[in-house]
Amino acid sequence: MHAASVILLCWAMIGAVCFFSQAGATATAIALATLVAAVGLPHGAADHRFARPRLEPLLGDAWLPVFLVGYLAIAGLVVLGWFAAPALTIVAFFVASAWHFGQEDPRLSIGPRSLRPLFRFARGGLVIWASLVFHGGEVVRILSVASPRGFGPEVERAVAVLTPCGWVLLAVAAAGWLLEGLAALAASGRKRRVLLADTAVVASLAVLFAVTSPLVGFLVYFCGWHSARGLKRLRVELGETWLQLARSLAPMTIGAIALIAVVAVAVLRGPTWNDTLIRATFVGLSSVAAPHLLLHGIAGVIGDWSGRGVTRTVQAGSPA
Repeated sequence: MHAASVILLCWAMIGAVCFFSQAGATATAIALATLVAAVGLPHGAADHRFARPRLEPLLGDAWLPVFLVGYLAIAGLVVLGWFAAPALTIVAFFVASAWHFGQEDPRLSIGPRSLRPLFRFARGGLVIWASLVFHGGEVVRILSVASPRGFGPEVERAVAVLTPCGWVLLAVAAAGWLLEGLAALAASGRKRRVLLADTAVVASLAVLFAVTSPLVGFLVYFCGWHSARGLKRLRVELGETWLQLARSLAPMTIGAIALIAVVAVAVLRGPTWNDTLIRATFVGLSSVAAPHLLLHGIAGVIGDWSGRGVTRTVQAGSPA
């Protein structure tokens, strides 16, 4: 059902772009900040629930202070990175995000085993590669606004480095999509339905990324697909209702929003309200995303150390 909803959302947004004028910059910035706060940040705010069964066996009652101090320290380093080395921060953030998105997307057994990590990386970064290739100028403009000190030339260099890589990885993602389509044709039953649904999701997202602005494509993918799937997996793992999960995540989500707001007012203010919203959203999201990516990346190692080997109740093998 989730795959069908995302497909319909993609084509609704594509139709809106084709038949109606683009929304104003301020409206887009408000929508970006609102949806990230309502869906994207709760996905990251769930990290203490994700971390507890993995850290508590190792650290006992000290797990929460250690978790919070480490999380905030990494987030602070990312904020400093936007001021001191925005180009390096952008490249590192994009590469890490593509890897993380690929790991969290459905893990379908497509293509040679040795190439599957590359296929996952290419697919995970599809929103990034397509934006760089089809909307390079807009990406430079957005990232220049997001950079607190306006490092325009540095941002342009980062995009110039990433764009050729984007072309290559788009080709890799296309090859993976074709292999998945062939596998769907050769399969039957539930496996065929899962593969067909996933190829439809990837195709719809790719068209969306190519024809709409990077902000719209990012909103649909990050909030409607990635974050929603992550929250659903956590809810099932914890055995809670949506209301119970929302209540448990509310304090951390509100705290993260408040912290980002304080930082935005103190050090991220732009020349316009629109610039401040975009800057606070991108800098704030990347600062929260960095420890989130690290935590999920080393979760398996932590599980081995703790001897618990926490596993998910729901595997990432279905796009539904």
